[in-house]
Amino acid sequence: MTTIQMAMITLTRTLGIALLFQLTLLSCKEESVPAPEPEEPKPSAGFSMVQVSEDDPFTYSFTNEGDNYSLVRWEFGDDSVSLDDSPTHTFLRTGEFRIKLRTENSQGFWAETETVVNIVPDSLIEVLATPKPGGSLDLSVVANLAVDSIFWYKGVGVGGEFLNNNETVNISVAPGQFEDYTLRVKTPNGSIAEISRMLTDLGVVRDVTERGVLSVSRDNDGGKFAGEGSLKLTDNDIQTKFLQFNYVGDLWFQLDFYEPVILGAYTLTSANDVPDRDPKNWKLEGSMDEHTWTLLDERTDENFEERFMTKTYTFDNHEAYRFYRVSVTSVKAGGLFQAAEWRMLQLPQ
Repeated sequence: MTTIQMAMITLTRTLGIALLFQLTLLSCKEESVPAPEPEEPKPSAGFSMVQVSEDDPFTYSFTNEGDNYSLVRWEFGDDSVSLDDSPTHTFLRTGEFRIKLRTENSQGFWAETETVVNIVPDSLIEVLATPKPGGSLDLSVVANLAVDSIFWYKGVGVGGEFLNNNETVNISVAPGQFEDYTLRVKTPNGSIAEISRMLTDLGVVRDVTERGVLSVSRDNDGGKFAGEGSLKLTDNDIQTKFLQFNYVGDLWFQLDFYEPVILGAYTLTSANDVPDRDPKNWKLEGSMDEHTWTLLDERTDENFEERFMTKTYTFDNHEAYRFYRVSVTSVKAGGLFQAAEWRMLQLPQ
């Protein structure tokens, strides 16, 4: 093969490869590129709610006011959910419930909003105590809801002695004594409201502690919000406590009611740890201005025989005071003070 023939073969191969490359490029250009999926509008979440019936404070209708969604999920804070767009829900107990709505579009974008529903039993039912001849009391129901059935118990909660299912129950409380009774009401939809009340021979004792603002002379080293800070003293939970380190006999705690109130009793509850930390000697005083104090009650050598033990103390008082203060002058032993709970009580007049 001559040199000219070899050159011609090489040129032919080169032209073929170039032509194939051009055809490949042309083929790629002719293939259609898929257009990107258009982005859907982002979803929004919002809702309104209304109590369905005036005599049923447990049932609410929820209206979804969101936009641009294909999926919806409701959570009602009581372990129940709904996938309906605008559901109606009945709560079966009182309490605080966090309502949450989540909306989502088909591309997975989502929005969420929430609110809180607080169903308070004390706003729905009350115990009316009517003194009867012979020193007994008739207890009856005052209700702001439809009632299907009624349950009366002696003690706190339904673990006490069951009395009856009637609209009224007759009881007797010895003069100077305090006894707890529980009223449980069920609605036609099966929802439950329950309250417990302390009674004397004259009627219902009102716990007004939450109407006052607590302050102390010196707080827990971690402050009032600490795990054993002073706010635990009036949190209505005897499993928590207020603990003061380096106690030297000058501790006081007080409630400011802003509006003067006539009070005639209080409770103190021992905490979990060693009894040496319990209050032993103290005095209760009332004041209108935090400068002039009137002695209302004084206790010495008090003893809490058990842990989490609540003792009730009465005192003779017919004057209204804005401030009520307990000054603890001695604990049983040592340099630590503890108490689980302090409650101020209004006696029936």
